[in-house]
Amino acid sequence: MKFRRLGPAIAALALMTSTASAETLYDAMRDAYFYNPSVEAERANLRALGENVPIARAGFLPTLSFQLSQQLNTSLTNPDFGASRAQRPLTAALQGSLNLYDGGQTANQVSEAEANVEAAYASLNATEQQTLLAATQAFFDVLRDAEIRNLSRRNLSNLNEALDAAKLRFEVGEVTLTDVAQAESRVAAANSTLVQSEGNLRTSAATYRNVVGRLPSRLEPPESLPEIPDSLPAAEADALATQPSIRAARAAERAAIFAIRRSMAGKLPTVNLDSTLSGSLSDGIIGDSFFSNRSSDNRSASVGLQLTLNAPIYQGGRVDAQVRQARHLASRARAQYHEAVRTVEQNVNISWQTLVTARGSIEANLERVRAARIAYEGVQEELRVGTRSTIDLLDAEAELLNAQIALVQATRGLNVAAYSLLASMGRLNPENLGLNRVIDARTDLSVLTPGISYDYPRDTTAAWRFPWRP
Repeated sequence: MKFRRLGPAIAALALMTSTASAETLYDAMRDAYFYNPSVEAERANLRALGENVPIARAGFLPTLSFQLSQQLNTSLTNPDFGASRAQRPLTAALQGSLNLYDGGQTANQVSEAEANVEAAYASLNATEQQTLLAATQAFFDVLRDAEIRNLSRRNLSNLNEALDAAKLRFEVGEVTLTDVAQAESRVAAANSTLVQSEGNLRTSAATYRNVVGRLPSRLEPPESLPEIPDSLPAAEADALATQPSIRAARAAERAAIFAIRRSMAGKLPTVNLDSTLSGSLSDGIIGDSFFSNRSSDNRSASVGLQLTLNAPIYQGGRVDAQVRQARHLASRARAQYHEAVRTVEQNVNISWQTLVTARGSIEANLERVRAARIAYEGVQEELRVGTRSTIDLLDAEAELLNAQIALVQATRGLNVAAYSLLASMGRLNPENLGLNRVIDARTDLSVLTPGISYDYPRDTTAAWRFPWRP
């Protein structure tokens, strides 16, 4: 019982407190961009793949190694008279190797690694945009459910007033017990709707916390839609040029082509230059008898250069199989690129049609709310003069509530559709949204993502404030 009493109060205090500072959509996107774990994981993956480039470039550079060893050897030359020989050779060697020619394997490996980094960077951009879109959807979901909760509370209050009025009229004999029962039924249904709306609000708040990293405070709806293209062909052309999923697929295809060339380099000869600088010091002790011995020291040094040509003749078909495998993977990457293009075109078309439909739904629901409010006020006046019954007033109240909820849902749909269109185009990125690109030490991508800041875009064709409170 305590949980049931305190739950709505705690949720209302945490979500929509009037003393909290207003939180904008920009704030939600900013926090999701900097602190969402999915984006953090993609950044770490990009940094890890970036290390493949210097790893591949190491094939162009020489390698050096140093070796130091010492031995202790003792031998008896004449066991009868106790003669012995002890040696302690110390050997040091500095070895170097330089790959002069490897059939282009290192060069193609570097190009493959760079293409993979480009694909990973594009995948990071795609993850960022999906995260920003998820934050946008969560933001408007909380706005929608909070407004529906408020409308449900208002509707419950009106129905309670109607129930009290029906009881008073029943006491004076103006209505029957049926009218009172009808009002009680609607009050019970309104209570159920209010509980459901509060549950939906808490669910949306949990989704918001999952994406943004914290519970929402008092949210302030944006005043206008983001800037979007004027036509569907313009949106498609922009998407094909900027969508990160297409850029990632194109980079993956290039990486697959370089992988083919790297595999083919296994059939070509290699030329290596090896050098060795070595020296040894041998300290020997020779004993002629039990009471006499003498020592000897030997020192030596050597320098050597070796040029090695390795030309493969037969490798058991391993390299041929690797080349065929790389070609098949390149064909798959090419097909995935065309699939990415088709998917982007489809998503842009769907988002555009959803946006057009949402605009029409806004206009229709505005008219619906206006007509339902006029009808409700008219039924109230007619009930006072006795030309309408209680059930007529209850029906008018329900129609007005449904119209207001439909308008709130259409408003949410219009906003989400606009941002979904930007995401399908590849334009819902931090640069276009004006997010601060200062990256801390945990997400140091300043080299790959230079700081860019723009003014927050506004739609000049729809500069009205959305009717969150119909």
